[in-house]
Amino acid sequence: MRGGANLPLVSSYNRGVVLDTIRTSGELSRVELAGMTGLTAPSVSNIVRRLMAEGYVVEAGQSASTGGKPRTLLRVNPWAGFAVGVQVDAEATTSVLVDLAGEVLERRSRRGGHRSAPATVMARIAADVEDLVAQAGVERRLVIGVGVAVPGPIDHHRGVVLTPPNLPAWHDVALRDQLEELLPGLPVLVDNDATVAVMGERWVGGADAATNFACIYMGAGIGAGIFVDGQVYRGSSSNAGEIGHISLDVDGEECFCGNRGCLELFAAPRSIVAAARRHASDFPGADTALQLSPSGRGVRADHARIARAASAGVPYAVEAIERSARYLALGVVTLVNLFDLELLVLAGQGFAHVGERYVAAVRRELATRSFARANHDVQVRLSPIADDVGAVGAASMVLHSEFAPQMHDLRSLGRHA
Repeated sequence: MRGGANLPLVSSYNRGVVLDTIRTSGELSRVELAGMTGLTAPSVSNIVRRLMAEGYVVEAGQSASTGGKPRTLLRVNPWAGFAVGVQVDAEATTSVLVDLAGEVLERRSRRGGHRSAPATVMARIAADVEDLVAQAGVERRLVIGVGVAVPGPIDHHRGVVLTPPNLPAWHDVALRDQLEELLPGLPVLVDNDATVAVMGERWVGGADAATNFACIYMGAGIGAGIFVDGQVYRGSSSNAGEIGHISLDVDGEECFCGNRGCLELFAAPRSIVAAARRHASDFPGADTALQLSPSGRGVRADHARIARAASAGVPYAVEAIERSARYLALGVVTLVNLFDLELLVLAGQGFAHVGERYVAAVRRELATRSFARANHDVQVRLSPIADDVGAVGAASMVLHSEFAPQMHDLRSLGRHA
């Protein structure tokens, strides 16, 4: 658990430390809170008093007596604030409304992501946001903001979608500013889909105790959201974690990114569908049995059919998935070696039905190739958030930005002290 700092200039940071500690602990007393954060008892009392006045923290009864006076327990009030998360990908948009505990209260999904003009998609998103809030019976003033997850590359600071290959109609789209015009009074945050996925794991996915971990996100492409020393790592332009573009074959096929032999060319859903088609040629009638789209355009649906066939043990589908899993695992080894990670979470619809095969492949390669394997194991597991990890993660980004302790704020205060 990150500790607080007893300095007057870092009150917002300490507020985040206290709230995050209460949230991740469930219920605890002020004495326990002081011990876990390293803050003085008066500092804890003052911060808790403000949080209770704001409605974010409430008292939750008394602890069991151990001989002395029972202590008053504190917990986060999940209905004190809400956030909306939106995931935009190549084939659909998904929107969710969550409370402070990350529980999904309402959900909407629309097909047709990349085939629609950005302005059309944004108008639909704005309508869905208003509908979600109204349907849940939530006061709009309690909605903290809207987070939007999009494929990279992006400009996180300006909220601009640059040139994502999986959204060919989206070029230099000022998503944040245009959505804020459509949703007056609601701040909008925009980030890479893999980055918001890792924030979702941190907030509601059970990775709150990990300090250095990554979320491997597979949708249309493959990316990684990374936490280092308890803070999300974005890099210099908010495009860190593009493991899908690690070169596994320097003389291989050219990727859209300009590199050659990229991981995505071996492991992403599009490559899985292509591999299954090739292997299916050895099995008469296989394409018909799987009902693969003749044009090859319905990659998500085709991939889902192949994944279900692999889970049922169909040989050519198993071979395509196992090939993808091994290449993904090799890319993950590089990521683990770079950041010395303790935990990997696999998330996104790309792992549906076949996630355990990927988990097994990653564990197998880490056991023999991880540089620090003699020093520590790396946990590997599937995300409990499942297919909605992008949308839930986008909502978590809003909550994380508002309530979690931010070390960059502390460093900035130090420079101006």
